[in-house]
Formats: sequence, structure tokens, C-alpha cells
Amino acid sequence: MSIMAELDASKLPGEVLRELRDFLNRKLSVKVEESSGKIVLENVSNTRLRKVVRWFLSKKNLSEEYRVLSDTKTKSLTIRKIKKD
Repeated sequence: MSIMAELDASKLPGEVLRELRDFLNRKLSVKVEESSGKIVLENVSNTRLRKVVRWFLSKKNLSEEYRVLSDTKTKSLTIRKIKKD
């Protein structure tokens, strides 16, 4: 049984989304599929995926702008833009 992790990164700009996909591919050494902002990975736990995505956002200085949220119902992760007052 393979574990599938899903990440909704559709809120990220296109170039950053491509960089994230490549970054995940390099860091996690797993099959990474992306279509219309949704990234699906095989054999990765949500916890590991979340850590790597947060690291990526931090490296790109985007952690002040975006947050990685878990959806317990769908068991997936979502990148959301933080609303500024």
C-alpha cells in the first residue's frame, strides 16, 4: 500500500509553483505529479510533506505571506495566503 499525499498549491504564483514541484522532487526523491496547482506525491506522509513545504516557503522568504494548512476531512494540505489587516 502506498501513501499518497496531496498538496493544494494553487494560491502560489506559477513560477513559485514550478520551483516547489522541482524542490519536492529533489528533496523527497519520489514521483511528483502536478496539475492546475494540485501536487500529488507517492510514499510521503503529510507530516514530512508539510515540513518540506514550510522549509521551501522559508527559503523563498514566503513564510510571512503563506501558510501550510491541514484539512483533516480530505487528509490533504493546502497553501493559503495569509490575510493582512
